[in-house]
Amino acid sequence: MTLSAYLWGMVVSTILCFVSWALIIIYVDPTTTNLMGIVLFYLSLFFFLASFFTLAGFYLRRKISKDKIEFAQTGEAFRQGVFFSLIFVGMLMLQSFGMLTLWNAGLFIMGIGLLEFYFVSRK
Repeated sequence: MTLSAYLWGMVVSTILCFVSWALIIIYVDPTTTNLMGIVLFYLSLFFFLASFFTLAGFYLRRKISKDKIEFAQTGEAFRQGVFFSLIFVGMLMLQSFGMLTLWNAGLFIMGIGLLEFYFVSRK
């Protein structure tokens, strides 16, 4: 797979995930839906944010470091995009359960940060 095919696929998946998330927001009432509606909301938001953050991270890396191989940067951008979306969706879930405090948010972010440090140091 070429880099441009990967990026175009990621752009298309970002658009499709955003459309599905927007349709869930429009057509699903959170006060009357069952567990499936809530799960679909969080999953579609997670996939949209993961692909969006992956694209944004890749283009930022491309602008900053021009000497690195571009295809090698896609793995790091994808991993960090997934971690950022985990942080965002995790915070929303903690807020929906009424458990979002400064301490919980800090511990959650530090846990995801430790995961990132593990993957960075593993190389």
